[in-house]
This record gives sequence, structure tokens and C-alpha cells, in this order.
Amino acid sequence: MKNTREHIYRLLLDLVSVASVSPSYEEVTVAKLMHHRLASIPYFAAGKGDLRLIAVEDDPLDRKIVFAMVKAEPKTPRTIILTGHMDVVEAAESGSLAHHAFSPEDFTWELASMSSLNLPPEAEEDLESGNYLFGRGVMDMKSGLAIQIALLSELSETPENLPCNYIFLAVPDEENNSAGMRTAVKYLAGLQKTEGLDFLACVNSEGTGPKFPGDRNRYVDIGTIGKIMPFFYCVGRESHVGQYFSGLNANLLASAVNLIMEANSEIADSFNSEVYPPPANLKHTDLRDLYSVTLPARAITYYNHLTVTATPGTVLSYMKQTARKAFEDALSHLRASAELFARKSGQPLEIPWTPRVITYEDLLHHVQKGFSGDLREHLATFAAGLPDSMDQREKSVAVVSEALRLSHHKDPVIILGFLPPFYPHRSNLRQNPRELALLEVIDKVIDEAKTEFGETLVISEHFAAISDLSYLGFQGTRDDLMQLAENTPGWGTVYDLPVDELLALDVPVVNLGPHGKDAHKFTERLELDYSLEVAPALLKSLVSSLSKLE
Repeated sequence: MKNTREHIYRLLLDLVSVASVSPSYEEVTVAKLMHHRLASIPYFAAGKGDLRLIAVEDDPLDRKIVFAMVKAEPKTPRTIILTGHMDVVEAAESGSLAHHAFSPEDFTWELASMSSLNLPPEAEEDLESGNYLFGRGVMDMKSGLAIQIALLSELSETPENLPCNYIFLAVPDEENNSAGMRTAVKYLAGLQKTEGLDFLACVNSEGTGPKFPGDRNRYVDIGTIGKIMPFFYCVGRESHVGQYFSGLNANLLASAVNLIMEANSEIADSFNSEVYPPPANLKHTDLRDLYSVTLPARAITYYNHLTVTATPGTVLSYMKQTARKAFEDALSHLRASAELFARKSGQPLEIPWTPRVITYEDLLHHVQKGFSGDLREHLATFAAGLPDSMDQREKSVAVVSEALRLSHHKDPVIILGFLPPFYPHRSNLRQNPRELALLEVIDKVIDEAKTEFGETLVISEHFAAISDLSYLGFQGTRDDLMQLAENTPGWGTVYDLPVDELLALDVPVVNLGPHGKDAHKFTERLELDYSLEVAPALLKSLVSSLSKLE
């Protein structure tokens, strides 16, 4: 396999043809396809290096990680990781053309032939140019994997000339809960410990696109954004709607929280000159299963919050402030309403509630005092028995409900914590020699992009679409991670992170890959000339220079 446009393009088509929507058994299929292609490379066919499929831990789908290592001769601990994800999101938004979305050439032809589609103007222009390939996964991110596999094949031809080892790591589940990378982290940390590998850098090749309309820059990311999922479990007091002021609607508490948290740019995180989007609500609902004319007593609201500096402890701190203010705002609204109602009806009313805010960790301490056994063991057993049809977030919320069921305290309260998944942010802090050296390497690649290809390559502090690069080491303390663990319901059963391994790794990261547009949309597309000719050349230069780092 050569690092040429035609070979990369054909491999891309083969990879995309497998509808490896996460989570699904097709992720296993695409892993086996990649393993087969790698096994055909003469280096691996001769039994050299290390090529294997690694099982994702505790995975009901039995998904696999593709691991391939080209070993330099003579032996050296110095190693560069090439990584990417092999799963994609579903193509349902493509409507009647969904069955073509995994056949990019057919899909592109169908889009061009259907005048009734009314594509967005920019997508229409790109389609007419003939320089874009449309389809699910062409940008996000099977083109990046194809480029990396082609490069690994080329590097394997002369192991005696290599200054370092090269690991190729393709993982499933990035679009869902990152189960693949969370397993891979343990494997990498194990290699670091048992074989003494020294990881110089980790290179992801996820596709990037314009940051604003008319943007013609290409981007290289030197970090990756973090994601944390704060939840507010709101407990009110049930009451028949005919006696409205006898109860407290949990939905009112949740709504008050949402008015503060949603789109709150005051807590939008920033790094250097880059500012990232504010929190976005991902779910807001009461927690009863059946219709009733009773005020809902429990509600959940939770958020996607992007981080580049904030730790779980920092987030928890302003969650407490938010919850207390929300509780006070809800009661203020309720008292004003009750006062007006009393004047209109002549009935005296009293709102007896006072704001109460606790963390999930606080709740467990409170419940354990009146519980005869080991509460954490009980909750772990409860979580393990929840139906497989529930996702991780639903299971975590159910664990909170079970803890509340065991509580003797029945007054209204807002309980705070985190839901899975958690993605730590990784930034180039310019604090150690390898971070600084990586920046020097990237400056050289930027110069090459301009002088050799006439392309403007620009540094971006963070890959903003969330990536598995988050797990190449935690830029914080064990206490930071413990605050997350103690306040994530079902930790260790529903979800967890390899804490020791995250703390053991500290690998500089960079994302350099193809160029495209509209990831996750039905107009997802790959710019062919740049992605199949320029990006592979720049990736090769980047990896070559990184391999010489001290």
C-alpha cells in the first residue's frame, strides 16, 4: 500500500462502505477490515512488528481496537502514536438517500442529480466544483484513518531508517461514550510501564473545516476541548393540582436552573484568545412514567459544558451557586404568585420551603447514616441490574433516585453531580520542553504548507468538536478526578475512567488531517485535492519532525 492519492481514495471508499454507526456490531466489521488491510502490508505479513485486535473492556458488542506497531531498528523506546476513530454517526437525516450515504460516489451522484433537494448554497457550490465527495464518515473521520494507514505502510518499508517506533491506534465508540479509547489508555499506559516506551506525541487526523463563513484557512489543533456533564436533580413536593400551593413543582426548580445555566456566557471557558461555547441543555424532564394530575415531585436537567481550564471542582463550585440562586428565584416566583392568589381568593397561603442544595456525595453520606449495610455496594448492585436498554445517563439518574428512595429526608432539594461521559481537556500549556518543541515543529509544517502548496495553515488551540485525544493524560490532580468520581452516580458500575493511567500519561497532542465541511450533517463532505494530496504530505512532514524530538 502506497501513500498515493489513488490508494488513499480507494481505502477511504472501502472504510466508508461499512456503516459503523456507534454503537453497533458494524464497528467490529470495520475493525476487522482495517486489521485485514494492515495484515497485507509486507512488514506485518512477514510477522514483524505488532498487529492485533484488542477487545474493548466489558463491551456487550465485543468491539475491538485496532493496534499496529512498526518498530524501529535498532530498538528504541521513542514512540509516536497515530490515532483516530472508526465509528460514525447515523445517516437518518439523509432521508430517502440514507441507504446511499455509505457509498460516497453514489451519494454524491444522487445529490447532483436531484434538483429538488435545495441544498444549502455553499454545499451546492461545492457539489458543482467536482472537488468534494459527500457521504457519512468521509470527513469524520475515515479519510484521516486512510491517510494514517497509508503513512504507516510507507514507514514500515524501512524500519532500519526509522528514528522511533510508530503506533497506529484505531478505536470505536468515539461518537458515543469513548469506550474504545478508555480501554486503549490502559493498554498504552501498560506499554509505557512494561516496555519502557516513551511517547513523544500523539497525532490525530480528524477532519477540520472552516470556523466561519468564507474562512479559507486550514487548521492544525494543538489541544482538544474538554466536556463535562453537570446535572441538577430537582426534588419538589407532590400535590394535587387542585391544591397547587400545597406542593412544589420540581419542574419549576429545573426551569429556574435552566434560565441560569443555558447559554450562560459568563461561565463559557476560554484559553489564550479563544473562547468556547457556553453550556447547552441536553435534557430537561420530570421523572415520572405515567400521566397524573399531581405536581411532578422530581425532575432532571443536565448540560453539555465545554472546558479548557475548568476542573470538576471548579464546575461543581458554580453549580452550587447556580442551584441556590435558582432555588431562591423559584421560591420568589412562587411566593409572589401565592400572594396574588391569596388576594384574589381571600384564602391565606404560606410557602414553607427553604432553599436546600447538596452534592451527590453529600446525599450518599446522609443516606449511609440510616442504612444498615454498605450503601455503595447496594447501589452498585442496583446499577448492575438496570436494563441494558437504558443508556449510561439514564442509569446514573436511576441510581440517584434509588439513593433518594432510601433517604429519610423528604424536603425539597436540588442534588448536584455529573453524568457520563467526561472528556478532560488537553492544552498545550507551553510549560515543558516537548510542548514547546511540538510548536516549533508545527511552525515548520505551516511554512511548508505555504511555500510548497500555497495553503494557509493556522494553529488552533483546541480541536473544538471533542476527541479521544482527551485521554492522553490528565492535566490536573488526583483530587480533581476524585471530585468527578465521587459525584458521578454509578461510578465503577455504570461508568468510570482509568484514573491511574490518565495520571500516568502525559503525551503532547496534535490534530492534523483532511479538510471538509458539515460533519454529522447530511451534507458532510470531503475536499478531495487538499485531503488526498496536501494533508498526507503535511502529516508525513509533521511525523518526521516529531520523531526527531528529544
